[in-house]
Amino acid sequence: MPIRLLAIDLDGTLVNDRLEMDPRDVAAVKAASAAGVTVVLATGRMFKSSLTYAEPLGLTGPIINYQGAVVREIASGEIWHRCELTVPMQQRVLAFAEPRDWHVNAYVDERVYTAQRRPEADLYARIAMVPYEVVGPLSKWIRQDSTKLVLVDLDPADVPARIAELSAWMGDVARVTRSLDWFIEVVNPEVSKARALALVADRIGVARADVCAIGDNLNDEDMVSWAGFGVAMGNAPEALKAVAKHVTGRIGEAGVAQVIERFVIGKEEPLLRA
Repeated sequence: MPIRLLAIDLDGTLVNDRLEMDPRDVAAVKAASAAGVTVVLATGRMFKSSLTYAEPLGLTGPIINYQGAVVREIASGEIWHRCELTVPMQQRVLAFAEPRDWHVNAYVDERVYTAQRRPEADLYARIAMVPYEVVGPLSKWIRQDSTKLVLVDLDPADVPARIAELSAWMGDVARVTRSLDWFIEVVNPEVSKARALALVADRIGVARADVCAIGDNLNDEDMVSWAGFGVAMGNAPEALKAVAKHVTGRIGEAGVAQVIERFVIGKEEPLLRA
């Protein structure tokens, strides 16, 4: 069966550490769209941050943001799905993070809020290419739902332990995952890229077997596992490669283009999951 829906993660998959896309990947994505394949970016990034990449790719259809918390149509701005963190969910995160002086960003209506200006905030702003607003302690500021919370650590080596600690503290109250090396993301427990992708597939009438998903990190694991043809980047951790049907090249080797050229617009038949 041909691939009819292609979901692609951004950072580490389509976007390199210089925050650029490989021209070969860009050309391949455009070719897939021209061939009638619906291409969807599936990212932890905010909508306005991801537009930096969606627009050069010529994408105007659905897009998955905030790890799957929000799905919308690019051209119209219509929200197809939204599932946010409630105030109690956020306060539980902050009750753990603030006493430990962990840096936290909150996301409300496509704006980033944080307690104070510090290197962690500046690192996030540089990578996401969006400004932030300083509002003082978030535990005193939070009064409404937030799309997600992001904890930033300047030392990636500390992140696995922090994820383990925070996951144990949160239990089933929220989902804790990793996106980039420095970022720990917290979302509503009902949120995942897989659920968002399934919603998109259902809405546009594409069967699961006809979906390809490409990712590079643990926050892509559910999506790669769910898709009929799940692909892990060569730079992905072993846990993601273990659930993938195929492992492609690394981010610096146009791994996305390799998949599209072989399996999406090429003649090679992907090994599909029923």
